[in-house]
Amino acid sequence: MVISRRTDGERRALRAALGALALLILLGAVGDYSAGSGGLLVLREWFDRPLLLFTVALPLLLVVLYCVTWRAWIRVVLGVGVMLTAAATVPLWVFLDAPQVTATQKAPDRSDRRIVRQEQAGMLSTAQWIFVDQGTGLTTRRWQIAYADFRADDSIDAAWDGPDRIRLTYGSRTKVIDLAADGRPGGSLTLV
Repeated sequence: MVISRRTDGERRALRAALGALALLILLGAVGDYSAGSGGLLVLREWFDRPLLLFTVALPLLLVVLYCVTWRAWIRVVLGVGVMLTAAATVPLWVFLDAPQVTATQKAPDRSDRRIVRQEQAGMLSTAQWIFVDQGTGLTTRRWQIAYADFRADDSIDAAWDGPDRIRLTYGSRTKVIDLAADGRPGGSLTLV
């Protein structure tokens, strides 16, 4: 069976689905940009969720495919493919969960600065991030100062060494990182 023309409802659904997909792409780009060091924390937490945005986009993609294709069997095959892809994302939600905040430390004599530690357990190792959050409310910026991908028994520790200095300890080594007035670290540490 061939569908020769789209109905008004299909045209409206197609426009709405394409508009929503464009919005999801824009939000994903904003989140990805904010995920960099120094990005706004609120945009990072809300929109740097590629798995969530992809999962939300799947039903919209199904609407687009339903409205665009002409043959009924193509609609069925594409619909089944999209639904199987949606079902395949469920295990990803379990294994690719967002990193968890495990500790926060306020700066001495500064209420607008915090050290934030995040961890994400993997099968063989635990990824660890150390950030400095600068600011309050919607203007909080998150600066990365350390990333480490260690085995389960290793760790990286961060502590305040004054309101504008952070001391990182890993193994038997120590590194001191100075912070600028806006919270930007004078260096960073990556251990893999």
